[in-house]
Amino acid sequence: MVLVITGAAATGKSTIGDHLRGRPGLLVVDGDVLGRGAAATAYGRRDYVGFWRFVLAVCGEVRSNGLVPVVPCICLPDQVLAAVTDEVVHFLALVSDDQTVRRRIAERRGVSDVPSPETHVQFDRTLRGVTYVPEPHTWASLDVSVVDLAGTVERGAAWAVDHAGITT
Repeated sequence: MVLVITGAAATGKSTIGDHLRGRPGLLVVDGDVLGRGAAATAYGRRDYVGFWRFVLAVCGEVRSNGLVPVVPCICLPDQVLAAVTDEVVHFLALVSDDQTVRRRIAERRGVSDVPSPETHVQFDRTLRGVTYVPEPHTWASLDVSVVDLAGTVERGAAWAVDHAGITT
């Protein structure tokens, strides 16, 4: 099992991941970190299926150590599922509205700049159009434009703990 938290830039993926770090039974592996080391996406390559093959191999190692991998990453479910062989992937999509995506990107501090905010607006629109993934995988979404950051973190963490089967 792999837990994937997806969404446009500045929707709260990494913040949820940071909140989950150190939680017994989980290991957060940030997709941005993996992307820097994956040959499939290095030097401007855009082989997202190849990237997800790499990520899922890393997740297999995580699981072999008795942990559930959590991957916060900007991705579309079809990219991930095209790389799946025997994994069950649970997705949480952090979605929003156009104005909120633009505002959050503009207010973002202390992390890398987002060179093309409109690309993320379009990405968010695409995610909002996803309503399901084929079984046994699951798809859930959280509209972050109607909850504050604390609510996003609380709901995202609860989703992860529930899907990982961890008792608190």
